[in-house]
Amino acid sequence: MGNKYGDIRWKWLAEKGFDVLADKHQYAYMQSLWTSPDIVQGVFCESPAGTGKTVLAVLAGAYAVENQEYDRIIYIRNPIPVGKDIGFLPGEKGDKTDPYMSPFKKALDYVKPGTFEDWQASEKAFAITPTFERGVTYENAFIIVDEAQSISLTELQTIYTRPNDSCKIVTTGSLLQIDDTKLKTYAGLTPLEIYMKHFEGSRVTQHKLVKNYRGWFSNHADQVRTTIKALEATT
Repeated sequence: MGNKYGDIRWKWLAEKGFDVLADKHQYAYMQSLWTSPDIVQGVFCESPAGTGKTVLAVLAGAYAVENQEYDRIIYIRNPIPVGKDIGFLPGEKGDKTDPYMSPFKKALDYVKPGTFEDWQASEKAFAITPTFERGVTYENAFIIVDEAQSISLTELQTIYTRPNDSCKIVTTGSLLQIDDTKLKTYAGLTPLEIYMKHFEGSRVTQHKLVKNYRGWFSNHADQVRTTIKALEATT
């Protein structure tokens, strides 16, 4: 790990409340996020909840946009609710999807409160669902595909075929929290795992964050399957 604040970017992060120099896994992740796309174009981060994978990706993109490395930051998330069909949620399409974009908006608030609204008005920030990906081409954008563990192979393929080589593509998710119970697997692997395999050996890095910064309760709750396995072994 580098000297503390040897790069102004680390100080900028610390001022927002994220001292990634104290966490070697977050530090390596941030390095990949901030590496130019001609060296590292794609970044995969499959990690448990609470490890900072989404907020760090958003902050990395926000910093890069602020410094004119990219024209805009694009946040893509499939609005798959936990235990409820989105069709039964109240309101129009925008009202239905808006709650699922809140992690993006809250992360941008670390930059400055109201950043999402300001950047959305100036077309520097977009929050969309895979539904609107067909026919789109992205140029010079920092793209974040969030909660990718619940996105189908067809949807991921549609998303990944939109950017040109000036873009950064970051994919985050946790295989411990797949919300789509009907998600199709291939050779026993989820679509996210398939694409992680597919991009191995190319201009792409893969990261695993470890520490759950929400605390022990959140971390322990995410490990419930270990208790299930132990119970199944005794029956």
